[in-house]
Amino acid sequence: APPLYGWEAKWIWDTPEDPLSIFDCPAALEPRLEAEISEAALGAFRALGCRDWSRVDLRLDSDGAPHVLEINPLPGILPDPRQNSCFPKAARAIGMDYPTMILAVLDAALKRLGMEAAR
Repeated sequence: APPLYGWEAKWIWDTPEDPLSIFDCPAALEPRLEAEISEAALGAFRALGCRDWSRVDLRLDSDGAPHVLEINPLPGILPDPRQNSCFPKAARAIGMDYPTMILAVLDAALKRLGMEAAR
């Protein structure tokens, strides 16, 4: 597989029957690098006017500095853990199950609209 998790890797090589084991989620990062990545991701999110949720793809250059590759304002949310759907995988990494993740996304939108939470 190529070093980037591109279209072929996502939809051809990575299958529920034979998932690619290319993820370290959560990644073991130094606090400084984690802060730089968070700053870059949030900066891209805000600069592009995204709302409520997104997935930001970044890569580190040869000096270890993060760079935003793309932002996906409607990331995939496949519920099956055998399918390497990145947003649910990140939610699971922080202890959030799928229904709770969906409610968190809905709650963010409701809060933005000044409405009551879905729970």
